[in-house]
Amino acid sequence: MTTDHVRPAAEAAAPPPRPAAAWTVTYLLFVVMLNGTLPTPVYSLYAQKLGLTPLVIALVFAAYAGGILVVLLLFGGLSDQIGRRAAIAPALALTVLSCLTFAVLPTLPGIVAGRVLSGLSVGLTMGAATAYLGELHLNRAKAALISSVTGMVGLGCGPLLSGALVQYVPHPLVTPYLVLAAMALPGLLLVRLPETVSRGRLSIRPQRLGIPADMRSLFTAAAAAAFCSLAVLGLLSALTSRFLAEGLRVTSPVTVGVVVLCAFGSAGLAQLATVRLAPHTSAVAGMVAVPLGLVLIVAALPASSLGMFLLGSALSGAGGGAAFKAGLALVTRHAPPGRTSEVVSAYFVGAYLGMAVPAIGVGLLVTVTSLTTSAAVFAAVVTVLAAVSITATASTRPGRNPL
Repeated sequence: MTTDHVRPAAEAAAPPPRPAAAWTVTYLLFVVMLNGTLPTPVYSLYAQKLGLTPLVIALVFAAYAGGILVVLLLFGGLSDQIGRRAAIAPALALTVLSCLTFAVLPTLPGIVAGRVLSGLSVGLTMGAATAYLGELHLNRAKAALISSVTGMVGLGCGPLLSGALVQYVPHPLVTPYLVLAAMALPGLLLVRLPETVSRGRLSIRPQRLGIPADMRSLFTAAAAAAFCSLAVLGLLSALTSRFLAEGLRVTSPVTVGVVVLCAFGSAGLAQLATVRLAPHTSAVAGMVAVPLGLVLIVAALPASSLGMFLLGSALSGAGGGAAFKAGLALVTRHAPPGRTSEVVSAYFVGAYLGMAVPAIGVGLLVTVTSLTTSAAVFAAVVTVLAAVSITATASTRPGRNPL
């Protein structure tokens, strides 16, 4: 979810479609995204072993979003400069290094470092893989959809994989990471893939962020939707173990994985299902679904209903996936010529702040009040932001003048 795909690339002559290469890149993207949520079922074990509070766990998770933001702000167009393979290769190396850090250093500094490394690897891979798939498929719209859905499915499958390994295989603080590191070995095939851009001069400089005055209302709508979307997915990634254990008396790591898979899997399916809908329609539908899903999640805690919690996770995840995709389409489509990169970068910054900041807020609230109250406060804040997004989106529909 970085901005390589909106930067002008110095491309070589367009090659014929290469399905095998495209499948390889899709698999590698899937593996990198697995690492984004792999530790989710392990957080409860870290909490027991290291005495970590929900706030500390949320901060550990936020380190992942921080790593993505570093890439977004400093290396957003890296693959346009050094080539797609040269950008993805270090991302895979960071994925393996992240896994080894988790496995060798199951301490607070170790897991923070592991999360930062996983964020860096995800940030480097998303934009480069999206651009690479577009060149391998010769269909950028299809490539962007494949990339987005693969990312969501990877993030959803990460906790399911680690949950199963934690529950059924020895050495739960080590095994999930070694398995994922082994899954990254096909990355060696990168050397056999064609390069699709001409290498240029490496230039690292902060990404400029900007919101043109004539699209502030539209950007507000899109950014609020993105913030809400990733806030829900981030909260579930960081604190599902806590919600299930304390609220529902469920401690199964596999169940934790199933909940997160419901959220991210539904997000990916929603992006597929809404591909033919107008972005304004998808954005509004998504912002209606997210609060409704949160109502179910909050109600599930006092009712001790796992089914209701799963349904709420799926509904809010689906809404978030649809709204995030729609918001990106809106800001990309309406950005003035020459300013697409800075507008989209600002959109992603808002989105990833949504992934980290609310989770930290809930982690803090849980230490001073009940779990149900903390979840209700989170739901109320997201509902207000969703209402802001819906109102602003309605004001910018085609045929109406932006405010």
